[in-house]
Amino acid sequence: MKKGNSQSSPPARKGVAKVAATPEPAGALQASRGEENAAYLLRQVAERLGISLVAALRPFDQSPSVYRVLMALTRRNPVRMRDLIDLTLIETSVLSRTVARMKSQGLVSVSADPRDARSVVVEMTEAGTQLLQSMLPAVSAQYQWAIHDVPAEDLEMMRLTLARMLHNLKISPVK
Repeated sequence: MKKGNSQSSPPARKGVAKVAATPEPAGALQASRGEENAAYLLRQVAERLGISLVAALRPFDQSPSVYRVLMALTRRNPVRMRDLIDLTLIETSVLSRTVARMKSQGLVSVSADPRDARSVVVEMTEAGTQLLQSMLPAVSAQYQWAIHDVPAEDLEMMRLTLARMLHNLKISPVK
């Protein structure tokens, strides 16, 4: 942005098309601000929990990606790599590097999928289970602090709402 020119718009992000602004009906701006506020708060909570996760994992010398893979493997073990991508929402290249590092640390084993030779199957080892068990108290402490004064009914409503939002995002035509 040029100095002194408050009318300049920010540069477009690479790969993001500019969309012409359309006038909003009366009251829509107020509603959208409320929606943005909820989305903003949700993002703030997610980011703060992410920062806390990094701090909680530091003594274990592990990354959030390792934690996410281990948690996913508690839900489905063994699991095909392509399903692990969906379970963790980790980009394919990052997940491949994470699993390779975890394999070298003995946290997971990787083998060919007996049903599809083009696929690999990831399975948590006993060492992976032990590491996860040792990490869980540190990881859950910050989450427990974040919800310590939130009524159980509100937490359940939040869980249901987040599950509905996640479902909507999975089926959304907007990618």
